[in-house]
Amino acid sequence: MDSDILNLTLLYVEDDADTRKSLSQLFENKVRKLFVAKDGAEALKIFKENNIHLIISDYQMPNMNGNELCSMVKQINPQITFVLLTAYTNTNLLIDAIDTGVDKFLQKPIQAKKLFNILNDIERKILNTFEFEKSNVCLQEAEKIALLSYWDVNLNTQEIEFSLEACELFDFKTQEKNKCYMDFANIVIKEDREKFIDIFINRVFHDEVIDEIIAITNSSGNILYLHIIAKRWESSICGNKHVVGIFQDVTTYEHQKQRLIKENLSDPMLKISNKKNIILELEKLIKLSKRYGHSIGVIFFDIDDFKAINEEHGHLVADDLLFELSQLIQNNIRQSDVFGRWGGDEFILLIGYSSPDSTIELAQKISNRINNFNWKCKVNLTISMGLAFYEQHDDAYKLLNRADKKMLEAKHSGKNRYNY
Repeated sequence: MDSDILNLTLLYVEDDADTRKSLSQLFENKVRKLFVAKDGAEALKIFKENNIHLIISDYQMPNMNGNELCSMVKQINPQITFVLLTAYTNTNLLIDAIDTGVDKFLQKPIQAKKLFNILNDIERKILNTFEFEKSNVCLQEAEKIALLSYWDVNLNTQEIEFSLEACELFDFKTQEKNKCYMDFANIVIKEDREKFIDIFINRVFHDEVIDEIIAITNSSGNILYLHIIAKRWESSICGNKHVVGIFQDVTTYEHQKQRLIKENLSDPMLKISNKKNIILELEKLIKLSKRYGHSIGVIFFDIDDFKAINEEHGHLVADDLLFELSQLIQNNIRQSDVFGRWGGDEFILLIGYSSPDSTIELAQKISNRINNFNWKCKVNLTISMGLAFYEQHDDAYKLLNRADKKMLEAKHSGKNRYNY
């Protein structure tokens, strides 16, 4: 790896003097500036006094452990990237760490290659954030000089009048520019339509200043994202009540934001959901289940004897195998199912709107596909799976933890099987 690549300011926290010295020497040539602390209290002081991009901290430390340090740091700056070094593999510990905001885990003893890959990934995310912020600033300046489209809704007649620029933006013909706002609501995408109508039948009557982004489909079938700024006013001449505002086309900005959000919620190598997104998606499914009563299945699996495959074939072949496996899984699940990498060779499938029997059938199907697949590296690959089903008082972590325990039971029962 080119040592000039990284431009990070790193805070490294470790209470063991020998480990602190050896890893500090590794970090010094890989980052722009390095701060070293021997415990959580010293680290917190350094963090408050300096501009830190990244914190790498041991978990087990006196007085304040890594989770506690992360929690205090995230209260000050939720955007800081926090990597936890730990020799523990306890699931509850890792779940607690996710709760406090830990972004990445690295197992001790530390492998330099994995460590530097993490640093590279973090730098790319920081650069993406910088580009996003720069684009946002440019957009704000452009809005000041842009010729914005305006619109005016007469609340007495419900007619909406568009400027010529707005007609061009929406591909309206000139004679179509006087419409009822309910007609215009028909081109708003389904997910935003209720919010758009609420502006005119509720919010403006409470003198709210409207500042929203909605998506529409123009007559060419293209989706546009519009920043709507609007306010109610009453004509002093005729007494009619109006809503007047502007449209700003922010489609490019929204696409960029969505791309960055997607990158933040996906595994960089396999291009599937990462741990953060798995939890977010499971929380969404649980909310829907509480409302509508549908079932949720979770399949937690890992590759049997993956360490041996790594040692025999090397990391590059093992990485290719993980990619091949993820492609195979994605080709055998529904589009609505959520598939992601929990970490290392551990994966999770979230199956919403599916009975327990259907989840079990899917586990059988996946197991058969993997056992009979012709892998490029000619290995005999098997997986151990744990299945769990949503119960009334579950949260995301309880459900995942139950599936994890069942996966461990499958491992201890001989591997290449599923337990539920």
